[in-house]
Amino acid sequence: MKKDLVSIIVRTKNEGFWIGKCLHAIENQYYKNFEIIIVDNNSSKNTVKIIKKNFPKTKIVHYKSKAFLPGRALNLGISKSKGKYIVMISGHCIPKNNKWLGSLVRNIKLNNVAGCYGKQEPLDMSNPNDVRDLYYLFGKDKKIQIKDPFFHNANSIIKKSLWKRFRFDERTNHIEDRLWAQEALNKKFKIIYEPEACVYHFHGVSHSHNISRVSKITRIITKPSVIKKPNFCAVAVIKDPILKSNKKYLIEDALIELLRIKKINKIFVITNDLKIKKQFKNKKIIFFKRPNTLSEDIFGPDQVLKNIFPSIYKKYKPTHILSFEEVYPFRPKNFFKKLIKLYDDNYDCLVPFSKFTKEHNIWKKNNSNMEVVYKTSLPSSLAEYSVYREVKGLGCVIRSSNIEANGRESINTKFIEVPNKYAFKFNSELIQIVKKFQ
Repeated sequence: MKKDLVSIIVRTKNEGFWIGKCLHAIENQYYKNFEIIIVDNNSSKNTVKIIKKNFPKTKIVHYKSKAFLPGRALNLGISKSKGKYIVMISGHCIPKNNKWLGSLVRNIKLNNVAGCYGKQEPLDMSNPNDVRDLYYLFGKDKKIQIKDPFFHNANSIIKKSLWKRFRFDERTNHIEDRLWAQEALNKKFKIIYEPEACVYHFHGVSHSHNISRVSKITRIITKPSVIKKPNFCAVAVIKDPILKSNKKYLIEDALIELLRIKKINKIFVITNDLKIKKQFKNKKIIFFKRPNTLSEDIFGPDQVLKNIFPSIYKKYKPTHILSFEEVYPFRPKNFFKKLIKLYDDNYDCLVPFSKFTKEHNIWKKNNSNMEVVYKTSLPSSLAEYSVYREVKGLGCVIRSSNIEANGRESINTKFIEVPNKYAFKFNSELIQIVKKFQ
C-alpha cells in the first residue's frame, strides 16, 4: 500500500552552514514518500548553490518581499505543494534520527488532530540560555493539547486540508504557528506534542534571548482586547497647586485644553489643597483630597494614583486614564488631543520620551579633591548610543486595568518622541523659588 505524499517545507535565509546537514538527514528518513520545497528568503548564493549541487530534486521557491513574514513564506511554499500532509522545518534544524518524519506522520493521521510538533534539542555549541529553554519547553512526555495553543513550526506537521480552510497569518512578524494552532483549537481540533519526532536546533526558540524579538513576541501573546466604547478620563496628581505671577494656577492651561476634548469625559485633580477648587466651576472637573498618608514628597504620582484610582473607577468606570502633572509647564500645542488620537489598544500605555542630553561631566568629591567619573553624564558603556528618558508627567495614556496592577508602568508600552525642550519640569527647588514671589 502506497504511503501518503508528504510535502516538507524548509525555510532558509543564509543557511549555508546548516542546509546540507538538514537535507541529508531528511533524505535518510525511513518514510520515503515526500517532496522537499525550499522557501528561500534572499539568501546569499552559497545556500542555493549547495542545494542545487547536492540535492537536485529539491524544489526552490523564492520569497521576494522585502519584509519577511513567516506566515506568508509558509503559505507560499504550501501553495506549491502536492502532499496530503505538510511538514515544516527550519533550514538550520537537523532531524535527530531516521524515524523523525514517520513519527510526525503517525500522529497527524489521527482523527480530529490538526497538527503535531516535535521535540527540539540543543547542540553542544548552543547558548546556555537556549539549552535551558529547550529542555524546559520540550519534555519527554507526549501531550495532547485541547486548550494550550503552543505549536512550533521549526519542527511540525499539519493537514493540508485544514490549511486550505485557515492559512497562516500573513501579517504577524512572529508566532504564526501559535496563532494558527489557536484557531484550530477554537474549531475543536487537537494539537499533539510528539517527543519522538526530534530535531537539533542550534539557537532555540528565543534566539539566544534576542530582546527585540522576545519583546515583539510578548506583545503578540499578551495582546489585550480592543475596547469598543472607550471611556477616557484625565487625572492630575499634585501636591500644593502652584500659582504663577499673574495669580493663575500653573495647571490652568492644561485643564482648559482638556475641557475642549470631547472624548475626555471627566477630569480628576488630586491635591493637598482644595482651595484651587474655587477657581474651576466646570462640572467636568472633580477634585479629590490627596490622602494624608500620601501627602509627603516621597510619594510620587504613581503611588497616589494607584491608591485613589479604585474610588474613581467604582463611580465613573473609566477604561483609559490620561495622566499628567502640573510641574511640566510646556507642552506641544494640542498635545493631549494627540495622545488620545495616537493611543493604540495593542499596548497598555502610551508614553512620551525625549533624548537625554549628555553634555555635562559627572564628578565625585574625594576628600577635598574633585575627580571626574565620566566624560559625559552617562556611563561610558552608553556614551555611543542615543539615550532617551520617559516624560510621563507631560501626559500619558494608560489602560485602567494596568493602573490597578502596575500604575503607569508596563513593558507593553508604545512611545512617542517629543523635543527635549518639553521635558523641562519644575523640581522642588524651583517650586520653592516660585512660591517666594507669590
